[in-house]
Parts: sequence; C-alpha cells; structure tokens
Amino acid sequence: MSPEPEFRRDPVCGRWAVVAPERSHRPITLEGVEPRHRRNGERRPCPFCPGQEHDTPDEVLAYRDPGSPPDGPGWHLRVVPNKFPAVRPDVGGAFCAVGGMVFLTTPGFGRAEVVIECAEHLADPTALSPQQLTDVFRAYRARLVALADDSRLAYAAVFKNVGAEAGASLGHTHSQIIALPIVPDAIEAELLGAEAFHARTGRCVFCDLAARELAAGERVVARSENFLAVTAFAPRYAYEFWVLPLAHSARYEAITDALASELAGLIRRVLVALDGVRAEPAYNWFLHTAPLRSPELPHYHWHIEVLPRTARPAGLEWGYGCFITTVSPEHAAAELRGVLPPDQRPVG
Repeated sequence: MSPEPEFRRDPVCGRWAVVAPERSHRPITLEGVEPRHRRNGERRPCPFCPGQEHDTPDEVLAYRDPGSPPDGPGWHLRVVPNKFPAVRPDVGGAFCAVGGMVFLTTPGFGRAEVVIECAEHLADPTALSPQQLTDVFRAYRARLVALADDSRLAYAAVFKNVGAEAGASLGHTHSQIIALPIVPDAIEAELLGAEAFHARTGRCVFCDLAARELAAGERVVARSENFLAVTAFAPRYAYEFWVLPLAHSARYEAITDALASELAGLIRRVLVALDGVRAEPAYNWFLHTAPLRSPELPHYHWHIEVLPRTARPAGLEWGYGCFITTVSPEHAAAELRGVLPPDQRPVG
C-alpha cells in the first residue's frame, strides 16, 4: 500500500507542494522521454564550436591558451552576449502606465550572456573534465562581479538547461546569465521568507535547514567538506535537489577557486547518480544568490537548485503553482545515494 499523500510547505518561501506516491501507478499513454544524447537533433555547424567564433558576438570573458587572439580558436571557455537576447543593454526608459495605472510597462533593459562551457562539442556537463567544470563555476563568479559594476542592474540570473525538455535549443553544453534591473519574484520571495525567519529566530533559515538535514540524514544525497547536496523537502519535481555551502555565505561572488573546484566535484557526482537512477533526464539548474552589490546578508544563503524534468506540469502546477510529486524526497535521496560509489556516500 502506497504512503498517503502529503502537503509540504517550502521552508524558505512558503510554496506548497504535494507528495503523492499513489499517482505513480496511474496509467500513462504519452510516449516516454528518451535519453538526452538521442534527442539533441541539432545540425552542424554548431555556432559554439571552435572555428565558428564569427557566429557569436565578441566574447566578454574567455579562458584560452596563452597568446591566442580574442574571438578565435584556442579557447577553453567563452562567455559571449546572447545573439538572440531576451533583454538588451541598448534600450532604456521609465515605467509607463497604460489604462489608469493598471498595466505597467518598461523597456526590456538588461544583459543576456551565454557561457560556452568547453571547446569540445559535448552535450552533457558530466562529460566535462574536473577542470572544465570548475572553470564554469569560476566564470559564473567572474561575470557576477563584472555585471555588478553596472548600477542599473539589480540581479543576475545564472541558469543551465540540459536536454530539449528543459528548454535547451543547442546540444553544445552551455549556461546562460540574464542580468535584470529587477530582483525576480522567486528570489524576492526567498529573501522575504529568509528575512522573516531571521527576525523571529535570529538564525539563517538555510543554515538551519542544512543542520537539520545533516542531523536527520534521510534527504542527504552527498556532501563534501564545505558543501551539502539534499533532495528538496517540498519538491517541484521528483529528484529535485539543492546544493548549498555549509558555511554561511549570501553572495556567490565570494567563492574561491578551491571551493569552486569542490562544488563542481560534488554537483558532478550527484548528476551522474541522477543519470543512473532516471536514465539521463533533462534538467535545469539555477544559481540563487543575493542581489548584485548586496552586503553579506545574515539571513540569506546562496545555493544551487537542480530540477530534473521527471514529469510534465499540468493544470494544478501551471494554474496554481502547486506541484505534485510522485516520488517522496526521502525515497529519491535513498535511490541517489544507492548508486554513488561507496567511498562517495555520506557518512553518519
């Protein structure tokens, strides 16, 4: 007999989720998704490959061989403005009211960038070498620092789409950075929820979350000396997991090279486990960090959220923001731990 369904409330922003294992037995007539490597379907030449630098705007950051010229071969990682941006730096203007202050509009100012994570044409971030994946997290830091110099920008959203179901349009592994003049609603909700918790208790909710998860152990997937990976208590998708530093830190920009390397190693281990358990699902990852130019906030804690696309959102999710999950986070964590090599499993 399946466990009874539960409502679960996210401990940070108060979002409700439903864990309903019984629904895993319902009949499904839609075709199942295929592993990522079978469905990229892109055509050559790839604009992100060496020799095609003319097909992207000029790079704003690159890790490349000494002496190799900008915007040519010899690079290991490039960051370029998005050729098809959602927001642009060359527009401006104030808010405009339409219809008696009911509808507000403003130009789509901002900066959209693409982090091309390696020169090789690889679709899967777990195929990157340890140094390559470390460089990705170093590049995130470098661009957040650079974008903070523009006082018109309030927040830089850093995210990655892996697989077509997660929104990826090109198979060459890459991330995106979209810097905005506003703080996105999801971050604002986290900030407000974390600030309210701190006002009540004097503690950071993320620090509390990490300590409680470590003490309980049932949702811990993996850990390293300075980072913890746990399945989300109130997940939006089955096998959703978060990675957060164990020491309090509000701003991702403060990460060191050594910590970036450790973070890359931990995330890669859990992603390999996810591929083993769920046969290479599509997924997104998001970096949640404090707004640009923030001080070291005592109530907020940067972290990375990974959302595997293990189900299709439908009416309750789209219409009301309440997600149904058919695998409990405790069961998901046990499965992910179970496929880790013994020497990589959390102790205790």
